[in-house]
Amino acid sequence: MAENDIPKERLEDLVARQNAILSKIQNYFSPEEEETRRTKLVKVIAKVGSIVVITVSGIFGAAELGIFLFEQYKVRALASDYAQVGKTLLYEENNAEVSKQFVGKALELTPDNSEFLKLDAYIDGMAAVRDLYNLDRPYNAAELKRAYEALAKSELLRTQAPRSPEPYILRGQIYAALKDYSRARSMLKKAIEINPKNDFALMRLGAVAYSAGDRKAAISYLNKAIVFNPKSKWAHLWLGIISSESKDFDTAETLKWFEKALEIDPRFDLAHYNIAWNYLRQKPRNYEMAEKSFRQALALNPDYKEAVYGLAMAYGYQRKYKIAHSYLSRAIEIDPLFLTGWKWRAIVNDEMKAYDESLSDFSEAIKLDPANSNIYMRRARVYTKKKSYNEAMEDLLLAKSLNPKNPRISFYLSRIYRDLGQLEAALSTVNKALELRAKYADAYGLRAEIKVLQKDYSQAYSDFQKAIDSTSYRQERFLNKRAAVYFKQNKTEKALEDYTRVTKLAPQNATAWLGLTRIYVQVGAKDKAELSLSEFVKLKPNNPNVNQLRQKISSMK
Repeated sequence: MAENDIPKERLEDLVARQNAILSKIQNYFSPEEEETRRTKLVKVIAKVGSIVVITVSGIFGAAELGIFLFEQYKVRALASDYAQVGKTLLYEENNAEVSKQFVGKALELTPDNSEFLKLDAYIDGMAAVRDLYNLDRPYNAAELKRAYEALAKSELLRTQAPRSPEPYILRGQIYAALKDYSRARSMLKKAIEINPKNDFALMRLGAVAYSAGDRKAAISYLNKAIVFNPKSKWAHLWLGIISSESKDFDTAETLKWFEKALEIDPRFDLAHYNIAWNYLRQKPRNYEMAEKSFRQALALNPDYKEAVYGLAMAYGYQRKYKIAHSYLSRAIEIDPLFLTGWKWRAIVNDEMKAYDESLSDFSEAIKLDPANSNIYMRRARVYTKKKSYNEAMEDLLLAKSLNPKNPRISFYLSRIYRDLGQLEAALSTVNKALELRAKYADAYGLRAEIKVLQKDYSQAYSDFQKAIDSTSYRQERFLNKRAAVYFKQNKTEKALEDYTRVTKLAPQNATAWLGLTRIYVQVGAKDKAELSLSEFVKLKPNNPNVNQLRQKISSMK
């Protein structure tokens, strides 16, 4: 079809469409459109890039967050380990000092941890309790303040953790240390109500019950503690202590409890310490094993002052006073406020005839316990030996005002009256001592001496016999005195019998060997006199009687 054949309307429409297409093409490639397209492209690229960057940053940020969280977990775990070690040291080792150090490390790592803060307060309170428990004297102001601070901490713990047994255990321990056994038992029972299987609370309740005089309940609680925790060395220890202090004391049975405690913890110094006393309580005393056990306790705890004191007592019982004195001095060095150390060093000084030193030590002991009648009474005894009767009387009358029913006070008063020649006063006072204690051997012996001074020999011999029959401890004291009276009364055979008995009971007793020598010289038994004198010389080589007796023996036929 020719161009002229195309309809006019169609031709116009075709031209219009061509013009529109050309216009679009022109607009698309115009500078303005190029700039618009470039801007959009930049935005798209920026958006995609941002997404990529955010995605990559998220991946690496998550890793850093994971590392941070893992480090925090390790810190919390380490803190928890420190706290657990501290708790174990407190419950199993009773070592509040080291326990607090570990809990302190836990708090350094996590200062705001409420559980660790409560544990730290609990340990502070238990440390105060431990110090109070170990006292052998009245509390001083600082120690009582610690006790009340510990009570305050227990109350704070209770408000923070009302369903936790620890606040009640702490309060029970404080009351027990203050010897308020009724409230102590109440608090510990509350702890057990909260946690019936808390073996530590049961063990402490058993110890409190025993201190309060309820032996049966104590054993029951301690056995329950062992049921819940067979490795409770403390429960085994207390069962051993109860056994060792019973009237029907059995060494082998008692040792089983302490040995079981050592099976659980071979480094349990308290078990070694109590085993040592077990050997000293048995009859006859086993000094070798006692010394060995005390030394084992000290090897584990060199500052264990009670074990040092125990060693001193072991040597003191054997009359090895110089060694005993050295150990008592060591105990006092460890703790200058150790009343028992001062008291017993004073007694040892008395036995060594170091009277001034003895008086000084007794005075130090009185500073620690000014209302202790026993110490005044013992100091009076030393004053009497020094013939310082006014000071002795002052101490004894003060002691009597503090403890009027102590028979020993009347006994020592009677000795002063006797020394001063007041025999009637001496007799009535020693009779008062015997009223207070029926089988008082020393009082019978003193009354016998008073009767000798009154020349009532029949009654004197009777009282000497009562003294001997009333004790198994150092009977030679009374045998020697009676033998001397027999000798003066020319009852040679009876004197010989008593002195001979002493040499068998106490071979190191020089008085008996001297008495035998004199008797054998008197009866003309030269060989026996020489033998007795040789034994006496071994014990008292510088005694002034030796040369005179030798001359008499050498002149015998």
